[in-house]
Amino acid sequence: MLTSINQKFFVGIFVSAVLLTIFILTVDFKSMLASLASANYLLLMPAIGLYLVSVGFRTIRWSWLLKHIRHVTFTRLYPVVVVGYMANNLLPMRLGELVRAHYVGEREGISKISALVTIFIERLLDAITLMLFIAVVAIFVPVSRLAEDFGVRWGMVWPILAICLSLLFVTAFLLLLLIAVAPRQTKAIGQSLIKIGPRRFQKQLGDVLDDILHSLASIRSVNSVIWLFLLTIPIWLFEAGLFFVIGISFGLDDVYNSFITMALTMMLVTATANIGSSIPSAPGGVGLFELIARETLVLMPLVTVDRAIAAGYVALVHAALLLPMVLLGQLFLWSEHISLRRLAAIGTTPKHDQEKHEIPNVTSYNKDSQQ
Repeated sequence: MLTSINQKFFVGIFVSAVLLTIFILTVDFKSMLASLASANYLLLMPAIGLYLVSVGFRTIRWSWLLKHIRHVTFTRLYPVVVVGYMANNLLPMRLGELVRAHYVGEREGISKISALVTIFIERLLDAITLMLFIAVVAIFVPVSRLAEDFGVRWGMVWPILAICLSLLFVTAFLLLLLIAVAPRQTKAIGQSLIKIGPRRFQKQLGDVLDDILHSLASIRSVNSVIWLFLLTIPIWLFEAGLFFVIGISFGLDDVYNSFITMALTMMLVTATANIGSSIPSAPGGVGLFELIARETLVLMPLVTVDRAIAAGYVALVHAALLLPMVLLGQLFLWSEHISLRRLAAIGTTPKHDQEKHEIPNVTSYNKDSQQ
């Protein structure tokens, strides 16, 4: 399994290298470095602080999703969330989601399947909320022109892509809601299908089905779904705050005619960059994030932003999103004497092969696991 992870890692690095090469070749690199040198780095700390608050709201939301399985306190869950995002920033194909599910399973005695389902719900909530952000911004900003310019420059039919992604995310969420509100019917159908398969797998598949249905209890009522969306909104507003504050450090507040216009722009850049870079590929979406965020900023029809300044800006924004999670996550792992390599190996290994890797409880990992 480690070999498989290494192979995916190098594929991800290759994808990032290609995209970063395109990013660099399509900008005046010296001017980009000059924009980075002239930025006000005193504003970096409050920007990162806003992002840490965003991660705090992610923790509260995940706690709500998990509460029907097991109550986990904020202080216990926050390190797990950070480690999961650290793993996503370092591992390809969003393997950090598997690491997070395994970590919380070992730490809190939660079914890994149930944890993974709640993480999937998170991703759908995020995608739908970001698309709602785009819809709100479109009321005040001519987003259609931005899409047209994107299409002309990069040869992509963005309206069709946006519609397909919207339908995909909304349909998946509605399907989960349907399963959640009809657990008995779903279980009956599932058990009928399981009986068709090999008998030796029927018990395991039945347990998986039970875990999935149990994990969907958090979205069984309308009030719960509304509450989850209300928790998702500040997650992205605070992350957009990071984009906004770093924009001020690059003097973008002088480019826009008002803070409101700039705030709407930063919400749009936050949404497009995160939706685009969520495609499973390179670690942390490196390369794809930079390209999408820069082009959104440059092609916005309201004002003209220099491409080199935009490139320096998105490079610093992405670094502010990635590095704190990596450093803080590693600090949490060191405090429990856990190696990310070992955690990733166990978290992505099939259950029947885990005995050779597994240690009864994550908190009992010793220093030898760091080797």
